[in-house]
Amino acid sequence: MKFQIFCLVLLCLIGCETKDSIHSLSSSSVVDRDKLVDQFLIIHDFNSGEEFDTQKLKEIQNDSNRQDYKKVLDDFFTQHLQKEMESFQTINKSEHERHILVITKDRWLYRVSLKQWPDNNNIWTVDMYGGLLQSQ
Repeated sequence: MKFQIFCLVLLCLIGCETKDSIHSLSSSSVVDRDKLVDQFLIIHDFNSGEEFDTQKLKEIQNDSNRQDYKKVLDDFFTQHLQKEMESFQTINKSEHERHILVITKDRWLYRVSLKQWPDNNNIWTVDMYGGLLQSQ
């Protein structure tokens, strides 16, 4: 009987979390992705991305890096914006478009629209982008 009581007390102690440890978990290490999406949706001021005429599209259509939207996205951020991506997530996609939420290491949140060109070997280009400093 004493062993059963000991086990019951031990299980209660193991399963208990202090209020402070629960609060610190929610405030410091948990990422509120809903808040990120809300911030993504309020971005309405866009810059033009890559602007290519028909001739330039034909020139780059055989670039294998252009057929992978992830590589296009990374190249755009490192070369054009000179920023390093921390994470990204597709928020919406259709047959030839992707709308992506990007977080950079300097805490900027970007809304990026990518366009796929089926007549040019299905390459991807950055159509437009907008960003804001991520709120706390």
